[in-house]
Amino acid sequence: MYTNASWNPLTKCAGLAWIIDDAGSSSSHSATTSFVTSPHTAETLALRNAMISALRCGINSLLVLSDSQVLINLVNSKGRNLEIITLLNDIYLLSHRFNAIQFKFIPRLANSKADSVAKQVLTLMYQT
Repeated sequence: MYTNASWNPLTKCAGLAWIIDDAGSSSSHSATTSFVTSPHTAETLALRNAMISALRCGINSLLVLSDSQVLINLVNSKGRNLEIITLLNDIYLLSHRFNAIQFKFIPRLANSKADSVAKQVLTLMYQT
């Protein structure tokens, strides 16, 4: 699963995206949210939403790929960050619902599809 977020600093809105690649099939998912304080918070929201989506799809083993190195390092180390502490706690609790889960940093270029979906959904948010 690839995750990404796009954030608008003027409106404090974010587009969240996750791509589920499973046994040769791929599906794109997205959401928008308001009152997001930073791009870091947006990336964390995207990761949490992706995990919830995977559980709803019946996925019990998950490899999460993100180009947010800070976030992946925090999750892997069970670290704390006051700005996103509640979201991190959600991620830690959700992790226990999977039989196997791994979080891995990938370069931004390897995450272009999720990045594109996140930017597109954020743009569409202003067209409604």
